[in-house]
Amino acid sequence: MRVVIVGAGHDGSYLAERLVAEGQEVVIIEAEEEKATRIQDRLDVLVIHGNGASPAVLRRARADEAGLFLAVTDSDGANVLACRSAKALGVPRTVARVEDPDLREVSPGLGVDVVVDARESSAEQAARLAEYAGVTEYAVFADEQLSLVAGVVTEDGVAAGKSVMELRPLAEGWSFIVAAVVRGDVTTIGRGDTRIEAGDHVVVMAETDRVRDVIGMFGIDTEPVRRVVILGGTRIAAMTAEILLDSGYEVVIVEEERERAAFIARRSRASVLLADPTDADFLATLRLGEGDVVVGLSGHDELNLMGCLVASAVGAPKTIARFGHRSVAGLLRNVGIDATLSSRVAVANMILQYVRRDRILSVATVKDTDAEALEIELAVGSPAVGVKLIDLGMPRDAVLGGIARGKGVIVPKGDTVLQVGDHVVVFAKSEAIDAVEKLLLA
Repeated sequence: MRVVIVGAGHDGSYLAERLVAEGQEVVIIEAEEEKATRIQDRLDVLVIHGNGASPAVLRRARADEAGLFLAVTDSDGANVLACRSAKALGVPRTVARVEDPDLREVSPGLGVDVVVDARESSAEQAARLAEYAGVTEYAVFADEQLSLVAGVVTEDGVAAGKSVMELRPLAEGWSFIVAAVVRGDVTTIGRGDTRIEAGDHVVVMAETDRVRDVIGMFGIDTEPVRRVVILGGTRIAAMTAEILLDSGYEVVIVEEERERAAFIARRSRASVLLADPTDADFLATLRLGEGDVVVGLSGHDELNLMGCLVASAVGAPKTIARFGHRSVAGLLRNVGIDATLSSRVAVANMILQYVRRDRILSVATVKDTDAEALEIELAVGSPAVGVKLIDLGMPRDAVLGGIARGKGVIVPKGDTVLQVGDHVVVFAKSEAIDAVEKLLLA
């Protein structure tokens, strides 16, 4: 499929990377010449320098031949206008990143088929990472019945030094699938002979109500969280606070701008403190220690980084930082940041769902890998219906991690037979996604 992307910033370049890896035909339109040149040097795509809302530029990009049009610049208005121009040329599906709530309401009447604002999903992810102290990734599927979690294996875990096959007898009521093991720059899809070593970044699919038990087998911290300290008073911070408060956690928001702090204090049940989130003396007064998590959710990468590093230095056992620059996030695990999240990646995950076919209900990517988790609903006519998993012919670079059937969850085995209506979650490297779709989609 031909996909036209307007904007070569963080969102656009990340989407382009993933789509190119799958073999999609990608065209990028970028108004800034320097950005256009940079991405042209890095990716094997057609890059056009120009205004993404200009009909002349869109015709140069052959947008009328595209199956999907994505407008993901940092300007809400530019994204809506670009989609309107694309619709006028006959593009069947348009997606725009729009954060302004007033503009979101009117966008469908202006040529935008799908409006994407990932702040809500980012807040949900931040809350899940805060609740599970040792986890580096957390995504939910199938009405939250299945969870994908990732973390670093420690020597204390019973899984360290064992293959998946050797681990199985040690796991009472086996309720998870080892989806992948990431060692250095290499991602290996989990199989029976896959070995797990201390220091590996392991990706596991588990029944949601068993997550804490499962990650404990890998030596990932399962200590309960008591208090969450949020650095920054953004909308994502406020939304994250409300989710955590509803779950019974104590929440403190630290904001250095007086007007913003007052605004949040009037609308949030959290404790709001007016202070510099990077001030070591102030953070020390919070007596950070066991049961505390510090989450940097300001709109500035450098503040999130510095605040979390200072918090770690004064006693915070777990820190999580939000980053816009996705390339930076993967470098931080060894410098005192335990987990990272990116609203940019959340935007991309939401958009990737629309790149896929209709029965793909959600998509999640895992940092440091080129793999995705796909939730797929099996329909009448799917070639997988009625077939045992052992006979399905799943690609070597993909694994079926879980099945939600009705109100129950099935941990897949070789003799499991797939049925119409099953929600299956597949973890696959980019080169295997097309084959997975052909196996499972009608």
